[in-house]
Formats: sequence, C-alpha cells, structure tokens
Amino acid sequence: MGHSDSDTRLTTVDHLVLLLATGLGTGRSPWAPGTAGSVLGLGWAWTVAMISPPFLSGPGMGLPGLRLLITLVAAAIAVPICTRACRLLGNKDPGQVVLDEIVAVPLVFGCGLLPTDLPSLISGFVIFRVFDILKPPPIRRFERLPEGVGVVADDMIAGLYAGLALWAGLEAYQQLVVAGDLLPPTSFG
Repeated sequence: MGHSDSDTRLTTVDHLVLLLATGLGTGRSPWAPGTAGSVLGLGWAWTVAMISPPFLSGPGMGLPGLRLLITLVAAAIAVPICTRACRLLGNKDPGQVVLDEIVAVPLVFGCGLLPTDLPSLISGFVIFRVFDILKPPPIRRFERLPEGVGVVADDMIAGLYAGLALWAGLEAYQQLVVAGDLLPPTSFG
C-alpha cells in the first residue's frame, strides 16, 4: 500500500479518503487504473449533463454555468482528498488515485454543452485518455504543482483539451454531413 504503518492505523476518515480517491476502488485495477477511473468519470459527466433544476428557467447563471460550477466545486473538493490520499499512499501521484480523472471528465463534454450519446461518450473518453496520458504542453507543467493541486489540475487541463478536440470533431462531422447532403446522388445511395 505504500504507507509505512499498517492499515490498522488508518482512521475511518482515512479509509473514506482512500475510497473516494481511488474512485470507489476503480483505481485499484491492476490494468490501466486511470482508464478504469475515467469510466466512472463518464457516469459523473453524464450526471452533470443531466442536471436541470426547474428554478433555472429564468435569466441568470443558467444551466451551463451551474454545471460548470458543480464541476469546479467537485475539483476543489478533490484537491484535499487527493492530497491526503497521496500522503497515505506515500507517493506524489500514485496510479490508484483516480478521483482527479473522474472530476475532470465533465469538462470533456462541456459540462453538458456537448452531446452525451454513446458515440460521443466513447469518442470523448478516448480523446481524454490520450490527452491525459500524453500530457501535451502545458499539461505537464500543471502536474508539477504541489500535492493535490497538481494531481487534479493536469487532468482538468486534459479535460479542457479533450473537450475542445471533441467539439472540433463534432463540428467537422456536422460539416461533412451537410456537405454530403449537397452532393448529387450517386449509385452508392
């Protein structure tokens, strides 16, 4: 486990922190724990996208703002949880800690602005994992921030990158569909 003391010395709060930080245990997967945690993140992203309280029908922050706020609050809550879990596990950013992936996935779908149908969920998931694994600039710089801030921040930026890539891909697809509708019929249909 990486902790110098035995598991019996962990408090109930420590066990809860580890349960949350490991994405209800998905981060303990022997194969690709970040990917397993990101699958749980798809459920979180879908939940965020479905938030539609009746009191937001008038002017004001609106649904996109509320969904973004919920995503940012979840990320802020994840920072101290990830910090504590990393300390308990004795590692700066252990693979078992996947709460950072989970809270970042709603950004891939624009916190509900982009579709969350099955093809979009699969595409967004793959794009997010690519950005999270490759960490193109400046993602790696965010990863170097101290403790839980760095653990969560790099995934949030990867989620933003993936969201922009998914949006661009969906836009390009729509343009191809429109262009296909303008072409003369062919013997292929």
